[in-house]
Amino acid sequence: MFSLAGVALCALVAVLTVREVRRDFAPYLIMGTAAVFLFACLPGIGEGTAFAGSLSAMAGEGTVSTVLRALGIVWLSSAAGEICRGAGEGQLASYVEAAGRAELLVLSVPLLKSLMAVAGFGS
Repeated sequence: MFSLAGVALCALVAVLTVREVRRDFAPYLIMGTAAVFLFACLPGIGEGTAFAGSLSAMAGEGTVSTVLRALGIVWLSSAAGEICRGAGEGQLASYVEAAGRAELLVLSVPLLKSLMAVAGFGS
């Protein structure tokens, strides 16, 4: 994480410097930095997938896949919202995040039904 923080600070200085000279080049620099972060996180995704597979074998396929989908929805809607905010579109960011919350609600209904059935409140 320290190296990624260093990359982020270097990118920040570069973006601030480039904005003074060529304002139209700054978004490309930011996207390049985001790509560096994405590629730095890829090895951890493989480890997470292996862990999710072992967890799925212990807890049951449906529950783990639902939780992983929920995590994906949270991360994607948050990232899309931040990209929209970075582009100056706060209203669009709010809509993206609200759609992510609605999707989480729809995704959680089967889990809530099974939880209520286990507790004796549902059919």
